[in-house]
Amino acid sequence: MKHGGFSAYLTAGTAFLGICLTAAGAQAAPQSLALVATDRPVHLSCSDGVCGAEFTAFCLQPERNAPAPGTKYTMTRKSRVAVNAFTSDGRKIALDPHESLRFRAWRGHTAIQVSLAPGLKQRLDLQSVAIELAAHVVLAPEAVPGDDNPISADELALVEGALRPAGTALVDNDPESMAAARLTNRLVNLLPGYETDAAGTAKHWRTLMVTARRDGLRPMAVRYAQNAYDLCRYYADRVVPGDMRRCLQGQHDRMMKRLNSKYWKAIRTGS
Repeated sequence: MKHGGFSAYLTAGTAFLGICLTAAGAQAAPQSLALVATDRPVHLSCSDGVCGAEFTAFCLQPERNAPAPGTKYTMTRKSRVAVNAFTSDGRKIALDPHESLRFRAWRGHTAIQVSLAPGLKQRLDLQSVAIELAAHVVLAPEAVPGDDNPISADELALVEGALRPAGTALVDNDPESMAAARLTNRLVNLLPGYETDAAGTAKHWRTLMVTARRDGLRPMAVRYAQNAYDLCRYYADRVVPGDMRRCLQGQHDRMMKRLNSKYWKAIRTGS
């Protein structure tokens, strides 16, 4: 089955994969990653002067190694991200995403921590910050000394021009698994590392589901999302008390890995 009009650039991407599969070495740069487009602003949580949140990601290059936790990434210049903030005196300001944001791999290729540059909150007297990701956002790993196979300019151009648009069609725009993963990720960002208020978590979840249903969430997406929540509710109540957030992260990652597998298969077959 062809997905829209992108079979041609899938074919180009497949040809390029054959080159990369033989070139990657032990010290090679990890995968470039896609940050999934948001359907509403994501507010950063600030604690001790640091503001950040988890964002959903997926791998654009299966031939390269997954990033280790903490691997630094940079956003490509063609990516479009809106960063809007309010200062303590009520002024709204737009921040340059390339200057104001920092990106780190959080859990392999499925989640990225996006945070404000150190000291920026204090310097600008920021009260709140929200981020919106457009389609086609790409992250490239920061160059490191001793890398025997960095991502070249030509490779990154193909990632941005062919592989990322395929990911938009197959992953970002998936109306079921991706929609459910977005809901799970939103709840993750609302929860502390250790849950002490199950009733509060339930209230957050009901609010998220009501909004999603009102916005047209498909029945299968509702099922996926609710199954993830119910499983984690049981786990955090009866298996590892308070571990709701980590369980939801695992459910989110499971859905994203399934979508990523679909994407990898498509770029290798051109279908």
